[in-house]
Amino acid sequence: MDRKLLTMLCYLLVMVYPFIGCSTGDTNGEESDQQEVPEEISVTIDRSVKYQEIEGFGFFGAKDVWWNSSDPNYFFDDKWLTQIIDDLGITVWRNELYPNNPVESDISTDPQDGYWGKQEAMVKALKAKADEYKVPLKYLLSIWSPPGEFKIACSMTWAGDENAQRGGEHGSTKNGGTLDPEKYDEFADWLKAGLDMYRTAGINVYGLSLQNEPLFVEPYNSCVYTTYWYCDLLKNVVPQVKEAFPDVKIYGSENMLDMEGAEENYQWFYHMAIKNDPQALNCLDAFAVHGYTDGVQATAIAKHRDYWTRTREQFSAPTGKPYWMTETSGYIDSWNGDGNKPGAIDLAIAIHAALYYGRASTWVWWQGSELSGIGEFCLMSGYQKGKKYYASKHFYRFVRPGSRMVELNSSDEEILGVAFENTDLNNFVVILINPSQILKTVNFEGTDIPATFEYYITSNKSDENCSLQGNVGKESILLPANSVVTLVNGRYKEE
Repeated sequence: MDRKLLTMLCYLLVMVYPFIGCSTGDTNGEESDQQEVPEEISVTIDRSVKYQEIEGFGFFGAKDVWWNSSDPNYFFDDKWLTQIIDDLGITVWRNELYPNNPVESDISTDPQDGYWGKQEAMVKALKAKADEYKVPLKYLLSIWSPPGEFKIACSMTWAGDENAQRGGEHGSTKNGGTLDPEKYDEFADWLKAGLDMYRTAGINVYGLSLQNEPLFVEPYNSCVYTTYWYCDLLKNVVPQVKEAFPDVKIYGSENMLDMEGAEENYQWFYHMAIKNDPQALNCLDAFAVHGYTDGVQATAIAKHRDYWTRTREQFSAPTGKPYWMTETSGYIDSWNGDGNKPGAIDLAIAIHAALYYGRASTWVWWQGSELSGIGEFCLMSGYQKGKKYYASKHFYRFVRPGSRMVELNSSDEEILGVAFENTDLNNFVVILINPSQILKTVNFEGTDIPATFEYYITSNKSDENCSLQGNVGKESILLPANSVVTLVNGRYKEE
């Protein structure tokens, strides 16, 4: 195409769609208004090639961290619940099954502990709000530690330590220790009591993890297992839980993505041990990882493609088990990272990698909200929404449970994209990420591509926060530099 003609086309598009503009990214501030000739690329979609079915997106916890109050009504209100269900669009909610649940006679005074007495009101109110909006909300529970009386001391140098020892007194939910194998039956009974506690509240728990981050000794609730102990745990406890709750999905090991996905690591950790033990594998419904290097620092964005590809090729594809990402954080609340910590657009890139390369079906952030402000571990501060909130909303709000990812390929390696169809909602959703500093023009190619889409954008600009900007056709869609764009055709809310 003649350059003058292309420039005129860009000008006309800006006149018709001033919401998009022809701008270039600026990592030190909001995007410049300087116009430029967009770089034209094609995105090919094949709806006949279908991948994983999405189970949901969500986060952990309440309006504030559980240990900040003893008042059950402190942790939620109707406005906040409406915000997370009907605006952000969560479809998964994760919580810790605290060691003193369901018995409240032995409530720890440790400030990080919670208990059912102050959680129950929030849990029920969240379900009521989801029911009000007809959202099929899934509840996930994870164990940080069994009750202290079920634990014993242990010594292990690493996850695959064949010389690890367990025995002697521990007796605390804190500072590691491990489950006494002679307490498998009692632990299974305790898990069933916790699931029944939720069922009595009107909630059928969707997923249960027998241990959060099983490699780390922490000063708070924690418990460690070697890979051998973890497989033994699955084989001895899961059948008992499933006998009483056959529909609950057992997920794990909730170890680090860096350990389960890196080329130099994956052979030596929990998922390989489970894969190599047919009986343990049969007890697991979904592989689950956390998006960290060490439980705190987020996995480097440059590593996500490699790690997620390997988890798919090594674990989910050969076993037929879905992959879940059940916790991540460590992203600062600015659009771009600061050189040390990733930012909100990096979070969008991380979600894309899990979906596109890992075929992940579930994505869960760590603490959803903290009232002390939007730090690197939360998405919002009560009603205050940050850039991470809006980056997440591009996926949470529009890619609903039951959506199927379909084949998508971009002619430009810099442009990241995923596409989903949902037959129940009769919709088609495409999410495009342009992390480059160059304005792009996207043309869709393929069959059965909708003619028009609603156009939502988030960028470094203060007024572009998953903002609906109007309708666009399937050709010459402007994709501004340093932005995330979601294109929606059809209904995206349950009715």
